[in-house]
Amino acid sequence: MSAIKVESLPLWARTFSTVFHPFVMPTVTLVLLFFSDGYLHSMPHVFVYMLVVVLVNTLAPAISLYLLYRRGHLSDLEIRARGERTLPFVIVLAYFALTYLLLITSPALYVPFVYLDMWMGLTASLAIALVITRWFKISMHMLGQGGALGSIMGLQALQLVPNWELNAALLLIAGFVGYARIELAVHRHIEVYCGYLLGFLVCYLSVVLGLGA
Repeated sequence: MSAIKVESLPLWARTFSTVFHPFVMPTVTLVLLFFSDGYLHSMPHVFVYMLVVVLVNTLAPAISLYLLYRRGHLSDLEIRARGERTLPFVIVLAYFALTYLLLITSPALYVPFVYLDMWMGLTASLAIALVITRWFKISMHMLGQGGALGSIMGLQALQLVPNWELNAALLLIAGFVGYARIELAVHRHIEVYCGYLLGFLVCYLSVVLGLGA
């Protein structure tokens, strides 16, 4: 898509897509988990370690995808063409899997199970999306949005203390992001809904069932 066409798209939609990019959501989820649980909040050193690891391993795939675009392997950074999505998915999944290995093998400190469960959920949902995207252009933006709410609500289910205000805020943001993706003509409604549902279910179950520990 040319620069002129990109500039003609709604500014609010481009803003929401950028601010709530899938690469941002793991960090957002990590921060929300930290401030949602007293036990996690009592271990700021673990949070800082997690934050550094997550930031590095989400920034790295972002740079990798940009290099693919610069070298002509991707038509655009939105990856609108479904046939171009497999390689970026594999790269991101590899980084996420590496992050999980770093967390479970860290000799320096104890990483709480909920952090491991969160990352397992994000990694597993991405792996499932990689398979699905061969036939169906599922929304990565909404996968990240659903994963955030699923992880947070999974923690709330374990605590038996729901936070309806936070949940509503996350749902509202997800609604705007989903609508933005449709307005930008990147995804259809069904691709947005399926991405959100997949991210939510996998991450929720991962935290509730302790699949990452």
